[in-house]
Amino acid sequence: MKKISISLAAAGAGIALMAAPAHAGTWYPTGWPQHAYTSDNAGEGAFQAEGDWIMANDIAPDSKSVVTRWETNYGRDGECKATGGAFTGREQCNYNFDEDYKVRIKVCLRDYSDDIGWENCSTWTPWLSIATGEA
Repeated sequence: MKKISISLAAAGAGIALMAAPAHAGTWYPTGWPQHAYTSDNAGEGAFQAEGDWIMANDIAPDSKSVVTRWETNYGRDGECKATGGAFTGREQCNYNFDEDYKVRIKVCLRDYSDDIGWENCSTWTPWLSIATGEA
């Protein structure tokens, strides 16, 4: 009986390990064609036109949050923040943008403990069609 329970526990642990998400240094999702990265590659952001999603992903254990800043060409702006730490999963923020306009994103690091401002920001992406995601 002892041998069987150990085998089952080991098998269960193997299944749990296989089900856990893998975290590579860079994440290339399907359906997130417009990406930006912080200048030190510690953070990643993306825009997906279908559903008007903005994503922030922390990919470096540096005690800083990743913020994907966005702005439209009709006066809206905002932030999608990944504050849970490195490799804890991407933050996906859903917005209702006007499909007739454009959006662009910029990804930065931010240390909210001393709040010294934006760090290692990417450049702004080109203006992207909100309807199609194309530049």
